[in-house]
Amino acid sequence: MTTHERDDLLQQIAEGWGRLQVFITTLSEEQLTGPTDAAGWTVKDHLIHLAVWETGLYGMLHRQLRWQAMEVDQALWEARAVDQVNAAIQQRHRDLPLRDVLRTLRAGHERLVAHLQTLTDDDLQRPYSYYQPGYDVDAPIINWVRGNTHNHYAEHIPWMQAIVGQV
Repeated sequence: MTTHERDDLLQQIAEGWGRLQVFITTLSEEQLTGPTDAAGWTVKDHLIHLAVWETGLYGMLHRQLRWQAMEVDQALWEARAVDQVNAAIQQRHRDLPLRDVLRTLRAGHERLVAHLQTLTDDDLQRPYSYYQPGYDVDAPIINWVRGNTHNHYAEHIPWMQAIVGQV
């Protein structure tokens, strides 16, 4: 572990967020809300998905159960039915206006980054079970931070590009 692990993480998040924002700004409202992928998701659906998972991460870092922070059914979460969790998130938010999705995404991201700036490298190395009591997972929480921020953006950008024919 480097003494600047948190700062490196924040830089990676900022770079990934920047790529996501550049992509979003290239799209019209119609591109954000109209075309869908094979699962019926719009770009807007992907954006609220990213926002909800970041909300879950923020809740987790405050030792709130992720499924509660994300407003997901506990049984789906406990079954580790990620596809069903994602489908439930998409269904719950599909009628949310684009401006509200973008506001939710931005505000949640800013809140998360502000909190991450308060953490130490040692905090980021604490096990998942420290932040999620009752879960016996010893891997460091930084793995979930990466997975639900810059890695998550990088995963979804190509899918969103495919929706609008930019691939």
